[in-house]
Amino acid sequence: MKFEMNSITKEEFLKINEDDVMFITNPGRMGDEDGSTFIVKNGDKYKIYRIGNWLYGNKYIKTCDLISLNDEEKQFPKWYELWKNNRNKQSNEKYTYLYMGFGNGLSVDNSVIDEFKIYLDKRVQEYLKDADNKNDLKFAAIFNTWKNAFIDMINDREGQ
Repeated sequence: MKFEMNSITKEEFLKINEDDVMFITNPGRMGDEDGSTFIVKNGDKYKIYRIGNWLYGNKYIKTCDLISLNDEEKQFPKWYELWKNNRNKQSNEKYTYLYMGFGNGLSVDNSVIDEFKIYLDKRVQEYLKDADNKNDLKFAAIFNTWKNAFIDMINDREGQ
């Protein structure tokens, strides 16, 4: 499996059931301040989406077609509640929150968090193996490796 972004219309977005969202990022101050990546599970298949242009905009996207942060908050209220309260809670009934530095975060569905963490921890260790300041880079390591950890998990499931 490759980590390929799929496009989505606002109409399609508004039909997504949050119960099917397995991974979702929130924007932060650096690295990913312009949008959100989310992965939806349909049966045993995963589909990856990216929505954005929140901070910097895109003159080619009509305002009525833009999926805003406000739209995402309304469509995925369990995710938004956890993100909003991440300093007080690290999980809720749907997600576990992983901080990725500078306000960026990744919420992972609780049904896959234990399996995913095995792959993420391995990728993070590889990322940090030669770093002198491992503690300072641990959040950046999650930010930079979570996508590959997801791919590793799916490829192992599919026997690739």
